[in-house]
Amino acid sequence: MRRGGVRRRRAPRRVRALLALLITVCVVFPLSAAARPSIPAPAPAVLPPLTAATLDTAYAANRANAARAARMAAAHGDRHRADADRALAAASRRLLAFDGRGSGRVVEVFGDLARAERVAVLVPGSDTSLDTYGRFRATATALHHRLTAEDGRAAGRVAVVAWLGYDTPGTVSTAVLTPGRADQAAPALNEFLHRLYAVTGRDTRVSLLCHSRGTGYGSGCACCATTCAPSRRTRCPRSCGCAGSRTAWCA
Repeated sequence: MRRGGVRRRRAPRRVRALLALLITVCVVFPLSAAARPSIPAPAPAVLPPLTAATLDTAYAANRANAARAARMAAAHGDRHRADADRALAAASRRLLAFDGRGSGRVVEVFGDLARAERVAVLVPGSDTSLDTYGRFRATATALHHRLTAEDGRAAGRVAVVAWLGYDTPGTVSTAVLTPGRADQAAPALNEFLHRLYAVTGRDTRVSLLCHSRGTGYGSGCACCATTCAPSRRTRCPRSCGCAGSRTAWCA
């Protein structure tokens, strides 16, 4: 009886020890990752008010800023970030905004924004930063290719914007369980939409495609709803689907 009682007491202790380990991994690891020394980068480029006439100026200034950020990251010893910044500095890239500090910010255009009659703005969910931007960009590129392939005549009138304009949470973090990051992102996204209409004109149809991973994180729907609700030109939602990857769109 005594041995059986000892075994029964040991089992709960092992369970508690395992739970404690899991909590440590889920909480301490994200905090230690956040404590990673910051990578040096220049302040964002000073740009004129964004209009169709100043697009090329903005693109060139942001590419130059990305090139400078790449050199600073390389000197700091962070080759991965340096490579990411260097790719963004390529002559073919159309950057509406770039900030290499911290986890990074980038807004990239695919297509001719000044001529576009339809614009899709992609907003990322968790685990997206300058270091992982390539995956997000691939999604934007694929969408642009599909939209233009569906109607070749619309090729010059459709644009896609990849908007990484906020600090996305990590999948394994406490931030992913709350709408806090979405609440922080919504004002910035709303401001960007106003700047976007200054380029495209008020008659342009803009669609927001907001992605969020996990059932506890509402960045997609919450961010889109908060952003679109005050806008008269962007109606939200005409349709909203939250199945699977919790993709929400409003147009």
